[in-house]
Amino acid sequence: MADLYALDLAFDLVEGTPEAVLAEIRRQLAPDRENDGDDWRLLSSRGPAWRVGGMLVGEFAPTDRGGWALTARQEIHEEQLPDLEDFLMAIAPHIRPPGPVGRIRHYECESPDLLVLREGRVVQLSLDPR
Repeated sequence: MADLYALDLAFDLVEGTPEAVLAEIRRQLAPDRENDGDDWRLLSSRGPAWRVGGMLVGEFAPTDRGGWALTARQEIHEEQLPDLEDFLMAIAPHIRPPGPVGRIRHYECESPDLLVLREGRVVQLSLDPR
């Protein structure tokens, strides 16, 4: 059994987000042609998803109202979850509040968990009442 997750992110970053944060987002989005298996980029896959259905995408651009917009849909492995947590912790202070920033779903589950900005952190909220 594969431990794959569908990850969907969609949020804006505030104007004045540090260049180091923007650079890390760009690095995570860039194709990883020299990957040796130790540094998988979270947002770099493109094309048809292997297990979660749909397409894998990632877009990042400045917005008309200042700041930046990120939209990504990726298929990530369970081993990448700590990297995802670190990534979200680094960018959370720069996300334009309020509300949801994305969702994550194990490929075998019907309902995703929401990723929500709360008190400067991204937290995971289960939508499954079980």
